Amino acid sequence: MLIILTFILLFNQSLGLNESNALFQEVFEYHKETSAKANFAYEVVQIMYNSFRQWFFTITFCEFTYFENRILKYTETYGYGYNVMLLNGCPDSNGSFVKPKYNRHGETAYLVTSNELSIDVSETVINTLKRTGVFKPRSAVIFVINTPVELDKYFYHALRNHFKLLWSTSVTNSVLILKTNELKMYTYNPFFQEVKDITYVKDVSHLLSKQYNNLYGYELRLSVFKKVFISDTPGPVRCDSRLAKTVIQFLNASCYAVPPRDDSTVGDLLENGTATGVTADLMDGYTDLELNSRILKNTYYGYIETTYPLVQDELCFIVKKSELQSAFKTTIKLISMELLLLFFFTFTVFLIITTLVRKVERNILKINDNQTIGAILVDLIKCFIRQTVDFKFMGPLFRYLILLILVYSLIIDCAIDGIITSAITYPRYKPDINTMAELAKSNLTLAIHNRDLNIFNSSLPPGFYSFIKDRIVTFTDQKIKDSIDNRDFKYAMLLRKTDSQYVSRKPANIYQGKPLFYTMPQCPLPCFIVYGLSIGAKQKSSP
Repeated sequence: MLIILTFILLFNQSLGLNESNALFQEVFEYHKETSAKANFAYEVVQIMYNSFRQWFFTITFCEFTYFENRILKYTETYGYGYNVMLLNGCPDSNGSFVKPKYNRHGETAYLVTSNELSIDVSETVINTLKRTGVFKPRSAVIFVINTPVELDKYFYHALRNHFKLLWSTSVTNSVLILKTNELKMYTYNPFFQEVKDITYVKDVSHLLSKQYNNLYGYELRLSVFKKVFISDTPGPVRCDSRLAKTVIQFLNASCYAVPPRDDSTVGDLLENGTATGVTADLMDGYTDLELNSRILKNTYYGYIETTYPLVQDELCFIVKKSELQSAFKTTIKLISMELLLLFFFTFTVFLIITTLVRKVERNILKINDNQTIGAILVDLIKCFIRQTVDFKFMGPLFRYLILLILVYSLIIDCAIDGIITSAITYPRYKPDINTMAELAKSNLTLAIHNRDLNIFNSSLPPGFYSFIKDRIVTFTDQKIKDSIDNRDFKYAMLLRKTDSQYVSRKPANIYQGKPLFYTMPQCPLPCFIVYGLSIGAKQKSSP
């Protein structure tokens, strides 16, 4: 364009053109406007890269004008180049929201500009941004007004209204870049209701990440509920747990406890796109966060946000503790087959060797021995069971073998006495169900909470699932409580391991020193525990 204009200036006389010509003025006005927009776009990209420390930028706009073209050009050639993603920011007439895609580019900052964006009118652009498929509210959002703005008495009022609108739509980390007599950049602190000029701040991303460390008494709506099968505390839910007090004190906030609107508990996302319990409250923005932990699921992505995994837990089955075993059966089980075989083998060997030695000594030493073989065997058996026997046979080797029999019988008898004493004094239980294979072979019905049913079914091998699928029933928290209170032992209930162990140790579930419930050591499903937050919640920028 500049070459064409220069050519026209050089040969304007020969072409019969003059500077007062309307076409000439229109061309030069267009050149002046595009040059200004190019300079403005370059300044925007410069301040964006100098003030933010993100590696990956997402640029969102609908109209692909010269201004947007220049922004894209400058960002593509800045630094290492091509570290941007171009998003379609055109409004969708049906108003539908797109489920966010996974962001694999690390920390992201969004740059948004449009001819429809101004200080006074920004709602359409904000809603369009939130509908885009990769929008993450925790990221910084840079709004660029692409037309010069006049600094009048209405300016700061309109600027404050723009940020308040963003705050109400949970876009909490945002800045606004505009052109007055120079390039300006602003952000907003909602707790002081203060618009801040951050044009010369060197690290804006750090400023935005730290401004919510102190909420200055802001009231957080905290989702709180009680697990009916665990909690013994009567009365309404409150912000009085140790964790709630710690978080509220750390953030310098205040707390308002909110029970789930549907009187449920943690809830879950349903296949039809709706939600229940605290999950629904967080999705709708009815509450800000929960401090009742939940299992991390990838289905939450785009609907609610979560903390980093705090601890690893497991989903385990809780079953009836096995009954006491009789002392006789306990004794039989404690005396192993190997011990019995060893005893009888040694007993037989001793009988044979001792009888043969007696016969040999009688012949060699010419000892008078009138006892029959039967009488000798009877005396030896009495010796084995530690009965009084009078041996008159004086063969030295025979008497040495009798001594060995006495010592051996003493050891065996002491071992048997110890086993019997242990069986009588220490209670023994029948074998518990310890593995999933043993559970499958039992006749127990598998009670799975409706929010855990999908992840449980998907975790099982196909063959195993087909074997037990007809015995699976869905439970709610109330059904779990009723089954525990009524001692309905026909169910094997799937609970978090921490919950099942608490139920097993609960004094109400111990009878005469014996626990009524038992947590299977082989748990079918490991899981991570997190806390849920609404998307764009104000406290998420804090550590």
